[in-house]
Amino acid sequence: MFKKLLIAALAVVVGVGVVSGTRLGSHLRLKWSKAEEWAKSQVPLEQEIERLKMEVANLKQADDCYFDKVARQERQVVKLREKVTKSRQALAKQEGYIKDMRQALAENNQFVVYKGERYDRKFAEADVRTEAVRFLADESVVKADEENLTILEETLTANKGKLASLAVQRKEMEAQLLVLERELAQQRLKEQSNLVVEDGRYGKVSKEIEELRERFSVLKTKSELRGEAQRGSIRAQEERKAEAQKVDQAIEERFGKLETSKKTAE
Repeated sequence: MFKKLLIAALAVVVGVGVVSGTRLGSHLRLKWSKAEEWAKSQVPLEQEIERLKMEVANLKQADDCYFDKVARQERQVVKLREKVTKSRQALAKQEGYIKDMRQALAENNQFVVYKGERYDRKFAEADVRTEAVRFLADESVVKADEENLTILEETLTANKGKLASLAVQRKEMEAQLLVLERELAQQRLKEQSNLVVEDGRYGKVSKEIEELRERFSVLKTKSELRGEAQRGSIRAQEERKAEAQKVDQAIEERFGKLETSKKTAE
């Protein structure tokens, strides 16, 4: 069973690898990229600002880890510096012994006197040779430690500078987010002030009312036309004439009878 699952997993991995190198894989990556962009565009700007403010706060909490690493690095520098100092002191003492013994051996005597003690010349020569070899080896180690110390000190100085700038960077990011938040709030207020009471729905209803009015007018006209057809054209003319007389009478009652001049009458 396990063997079958392993084979299936390998097949999926190989399939993904093959598809990723083909045109289909390229299209899939394009679709994924567009999906990510669409998802980002759906997040309100206010929510994105709040998320970034949270991330800045998390950065501040994570600074303790950086301070711990730099503190450990500083202790490493201190220890290596102490080691180099002690090694240099030991080398200086060792070098002094070699120089003094070689100075004593410069006198071609059977015995060598060093700090009031007398030693056989061959023994002294062998001891100086041994100490010189050890000195050269120790000196190379100290030089390597000094080079490492220089690198660590430079790195420590740079990291301390970065630590000092972390708080400044956070303050700058917080300030930028505050500016964005204020500008976004102002933009939202501006958008609200530009709202029109009669939006699209009002216009739609108004249009439908006008259409209804037009339908009613057509219905009324059709009804009148049907009435004229039933009554005949002569009767319809008489009714219109009577209606006109009623209108003229109402005008005379309200505004008075129209008096025409004699010249016009003649």
